[in-house]
Amino acid sequence: MGAANIVAQRLTRRRFIAGTAAVTLGGAAVMTMGAQCDPAIVRRVIQSKNAGPPHHRAWVWQFSTDGEPAQIAANLAANHVAVMVKTHDGLDWMSTFDHHPAAVSGAAQVRTLANFFEGRGVPFHAWCVVKGINPAAEAQMAADVLASGARSLTIDLEGGAGFWQGSSADAVAYGNELRARNTYGRVDISIDPRPWRIYLAPMDEFVNFTDGISPQCYWDTFNTPSNLAAYQQAGYPSSAYGGMTPEFIVDATARVLSKYDREVIPAGQGACADPATFPRFARRSWDNGMGSISVWRYGVTRYDTLVYLGQNPAGVAPQPPKTPTPTQTTTGTPTRTPTSAPSSTNTPTRTATLTPTDTASPTPPATSTATFTPSPAATNTIAA
Repeated sequence: MGAANIVAQRLTRRRFIAGTAAVTLGGAAVMTMGAQCDPAIVRRVIQSKNAGPPHHRAWVWQFSTDGEPAQIAANLAANHVAVMVKTHDGLDWMSTFDHHPAAVSGAAQVRTLANFFEGRGVPFHAWCVVKGINPAAEAQMAADVLASGARSLTIDLEGGAGFWQGSSADAVAYGNELRARNTYGRVDISIDPRPWRIYLAPMDEFVNFTDGISPQCYWDTFNTPSNLAAYQQAGYPSSAYGGMTPEFIVDATARVLSKYDREVIPAGQGACADPATFPRFARRSWDNGMGSISVWRYGVTRYDTLVYLGQNPAGVAPQPPKTPTPTQTTTGTPTRTPTSAPSSTNTPTRTATLTPTDTASPTPPATSTATFTPSPAATNTIAA
């Protein structure tokens, strides 16, 4: 484990030429040498034509919990970090749960938020939870988000209550419906990368129509005896790393995902108990060929971590971490609820958004630190 390029997502020269040859000036795939080009390669070529410089990203769950949009935009812009805003959960727009006036109530509000963040120098991305309850309807919502200014959409794909409920056939149907509506848009998936959890949802079916994978790498949250034992049982011993360290979780995740020819953008623990561990996570990700990372989530992330991301931008080797700090022996309060053992429960790593009621969706457990900086001069009002 720990090879520098274990999951580097690079096209070979032959595959790149084949993909390029399969794209006409209008962006449609054609038959090349008697065989149809891999749609994933075609998407990469099309997406690369309009892609700006890479950015690290910060996840936003609910504005009522994570902060005012203007404050978020000011802090991220100052550090050249992109935003990922949750737009919907299953068949429900986030305004069902988040009663902040800026919460997403439909495609028009996605467009408003996209204009708001992009106008302040913050690249705007979106994320959602997909459940497979109604694949066609959920695919339409995803396509609407992409058509309303989101540079990409990341699908939170996990098994367990509050998450994916459909079958493998439903996953294929969702993918077909989404790509029929938006053929070339950037769509990623976010997963729990623990080897015994990754296939609780139809991973392979989703990879077929998506472009990247964002594994949830939470060294504090996963630092329990049962998780370490389960990793050992699955063939990923942590003893050489001194336990559940950032280096271990990144290396193990790289091995788990090595079979997939997709870009990997790992999500690190913003509320890590020891702030010195986040640079170690960033460096190990780079060593494994992961040029961009994200932080879960904005509202519990130290401002110093955002500054670090700004000083070590995506696509550039991060500064070597300082002398490693001792591995934490206790588990920090998680921002997403983990399962402690492979056979106990199917509790998701992100707190589930339950069936809509008159109250907001459950708030993640409190974490150690929130982002506190002076309020920007900008108004908190978002105009369409």
